[in-house]
Formats: sequence, structure tokens, C-alpha cells
Amino acid sequence: MTMTLRDIANHLILIAGTAFLVLPIALIFFSSTHSSLTLTTEGLQMNWGGRFLENYTRVMTLQAGFSDDITAAGMLKNSLIVGLGVAILTTVLSLLTAYVIVFFRFRAAGFVFWLVFVTLLFPLESRFIPTFAITSDLGLINSHVGIILPVLALALGTFFFRQYFLTIPKEFIEAATLDGAGPFRFLLDFIVPLSWSRAGAIFTIAFMFGWNQYLWPLMISNDESLYTLVRGIRLIGQASGPGMALIMISILPPFLLLLAFQRWFFRALVDKHGQH
Repeated sequence: MTMTLRDIANHLILIAGTAFLVLPIALIFFSSTHSSLTLTTEGLQMNWGGRFLENYTRVMTLQAGFSDDITAAGMLKNSLIVGLGVAILTTVLSLLTAYVIVFFRFRAAGFVFWLVFVTLLFPLESRFIPTFAITSDLGLINSHVGIILPVLALALGTFFFRQYFLTIPKEFIEAATLDGAGPFRFLLDFIVPLSWSRAGAIFTIAFMFGWNQYLWPLMISNDESLYTLVRGIRLIGQASGPGMALIMISILPPFLLLLAFQRWFFRALVDKHGQH
């Protein structure tokens, strides 16, 4: 089969895009096998350094902080709690919000949706002071709940579900009504099964958002036992061999999650109803 000039150009663009995305990860991985002295004096490396076991062992056996509460296992546990907490609660909250806006058809539904959507214009950093005050008043300082709750309102998730719900045929609603299904049963028996691929996509996005949080956990907690992997990278030193090793470890869970949900994630982007 003869390849046309267009096919060749498409393949070259695909290869270039893949290399652009993979190169930084490869740079971090190879740098994680070098000594801190090499990285400090020569910069990041693209060759094997022979310090793989030493750097990764040092990270996995880390005990830092005033009371030695900062450990790799502890930081991984905290990151998973925050990432999964944000992902699960954001997905559920986004689905329920969109469900109410689309199917309950109250007069202010459009206004409520745009009120939710406009929050995209205000990043979390711009709300730090009032959010911190509310979190403090609720007694959630130095807690996983205090880290998770303020970042749950992901307007993108509500928008994503709403746009999908608007495409659901009216026959589904009529069939549910004839079957005697109330709002709760209609949600569980019709909407949730149809929304799995969308939920998987929002879950993945929200997990990465929660996993990569740095400034908010830094503000809301000074308890060393609540350190996440992202905070630990700065503690160890980004320009050190162990620091690069910790970066690689912090990349692994989101990467594995993306692999696990990739079918749902891409189906949600291209499939109109998410069911085939």
C-alpha cells in the first residue's frame, strides 16, 4: 500500500507530538539515575547514570521533618486520599448538579448553570483567603477533608454532563415515566448507566487535579503527616537525584489511572451516547 504525501505528513506530526510529550518524562527518568552533584553541575541528563537503586531506595526509605513523619508511604497515602476524594466527590457532585439543571426544569435552571459555569473564570488561587477563612471556621485545618472540600466544585464536570444530558432522547424520559420511575429511580436506572464513560472521563480529570494540588494543601495544613507527594518533591529538592526519583513516582499513579480509563475517556469525547 502506497503512502501519500498527506499520510507521511500526518505520521510525522504524530511522531513529533508523541516525542514532545514523552521527552520530558524520559528526561526526568534518566536524570533520576544520576547523582545530585551531576544534576547540579551539568543539568538534567538523557543517559543512564547508574544511581537508580540508590536514589529510589533513598526516596522509599525517607524519614524527614521534625518528627520523622514525612515518609514516601505516608505522602503516597495522602496523595491517594486527596486524589480519590476529589475525583469521586467531584464526579458525583457534577452529575447530580447537571441532572437537576436539565431534568427538573425549574425556572432558574439556566441562571444556576451559568452561575456554576462562570466559576471557571475564578481559579482556586483567587479564592484562597475567603476559602481559608471558611475552612478554618469549620474546624477543617490540618485535615484531609479541609484539603479536599474546597476543590470539589469543578464547573467543567457540570458542563460536560449537562451537554450530554441535553442529547438524551425524550423517549427515554417518556419510557421511564410510563414505567412509573420517579426522579431517583430514573437517575439510577437510566442516567447513571448511560453516563459511565462521561463519569470515567471526569473522574480522571478530577483525580489529576486533586493529585497535583500544591498551594492549597500548603496553606491549609502544617501537619507533617499530611504531606503529599507534590509537596515532598520540594522538600527533597527538585534538582537532586532523589527528587527526580520522587517526581517519577508521583507521575506513576495518574499514568496508570489514565491507562485504566483511557477507553472511557476517549469514548466520552467522540461517542454521542457513550454506549456501543
